[in-house]
Amino acid sequence: METTKKIKEFYHGTSEQTWSDIQIEGVLFGKRPYAKSRCTYLTPDIEEAKRYGDVVLRVLYDPAEHPDMNNYVEGCWQFRVYEPISLIKVFQLL
Repeated sequence: METTKKIKEFYHGTSEQTWSDIQIEGVLFGKRPYAKSRCTYLTPDIEEAKRYGDVVLRVLYDPAEHPDMNNYVEGCWQFRVYEPISLIKVFQLL
């Protein structure tokens, strides 16, 4: 049986400073000041992403590729990714 990757487009909102820091680090992998663990919040809704910063990123991500590394649920307004996302899959929209 052939498996087809289902890369989807999601969005991530952030600030100019954080986007600069992301580019320096070379991966999208959110830092949370209140937690030692890292994760990135993604949403299928660009308007939702705009609520989190002036910079909106389009992120190509396949939740099924590593299902144990995210809490994706079809139809949910947002989810967390617990692994770094390469910047070759991240594009600045705003």
